[in-house]
Amino acid sequence: MKGISDIFKAFSEEVRLRIFGMLADGREVCVCKFSEILKSTHSKTSRHLAYLKRNALVTSVRKGQWMYYKINPKIDKKYSDLFETTKNLVLNSAQAKKDIKKLEELDELENCKYMNGKSNKNIKGDNYGQK
Repeated sequence: MKGISDIFKAFSEEVRLRIFGMLADGREVCVCKFSEILKSTHSKTSRHLAYLKRNALVTSVRKGQWMYYKINPKIDKKYSDLFETTKNLVLNSAQAKKDIKKLEELDELENCKYMNGKSNKNIKGDNYGQK
């Protein structure tokens, strides 16, 4: 039962559910995008992501100076029904729809240095997340 209680604890925080919703389609997302959407500091966002990572719900990879996260593809299959139900509940919420729309808008940004209070208008390009 420890594994299942850890999952429920991880999803007991709205911020972590929102993060899960943004990752639910299999995409890889930079911590700076989460921070922008959640209107949170990198530090606070990183703590939520670390909690999810400690419980093996997400994985991370460093690309340049940025950390990218995605749903752990090796999540224990015995929890697949729970994850699918949670995913459906989260993705059908109005907040998740707003978060995903904002995430798609942020995908057009060149890199994270333009987020969190800095100008991000008309910054379209490639090399997102690179130094």
